[in-house]
Amino acid sequence: MKFSTGIGVASTLTLALAGASQAYAKASAPSGNLNLRIDGYEVLAPTVNSPAQYTVTGLGQVIGNSSGTLDGVLTYTLVDVSAATQDTCSDTVSGTITPPTGNFSQAGGSFTASLTLTETSGGGECESSTIALLCNRTLLHHDFVDDLNAGTYHCIATSVTPNDSSPIPASLTVRIGSVEGANAPND
Repeated sequence: MKFSTGIGVASTLTLALAGASQAYAKASAPSGNLNLRIDGYEVLAPTVNSPAQYTVTGLGQVIGNSSGTLDGVLTYTLVDVSAATQDTCSDTVSGTITPPTGNFSQAGGSFTASLTLTETSGGGECESSTIALLCNRTLLHHDFVDDLNAGTYHCIATSVTPNDSSPIPASLTVRIGSVEGANAPND
């Protein structure tokens, strides 16, 4: 009886110590360097033609901080579906990610974000614009719930407004996420 009780106590102690070491193991914080991906389409009215649908595909990187401020670059292609033409655009990006009011269990945990794209090079239909986004977020670890540059934001565009016109019809998906792995920048 003493032997089986001793095994039970030893097993319980071993499990408790294993659990304690996992409880104290903290995931490392993300660097704040965030990948930016954009996919979808928008409807543009070129100066010489009638409105056309353009597919949009882009990659970039932004630097985020714990207050939700973003700065970086984005390169994307605009493909005119009807004319089979393509423009490659390069923009600087500035913006913000705003957390839900109250706590994360309220209002569906939705974030809002705004990205201002300022054209630095390109031609054709490339132009500066502002994209308003509605986002939710996937976290790798719950400890990062208050760190706004942690996790990956999955967003849809609620409006796209070129600098020289009113909002245009668009269906864009935007993902903003932490850089991980061997190629991650060092802080």
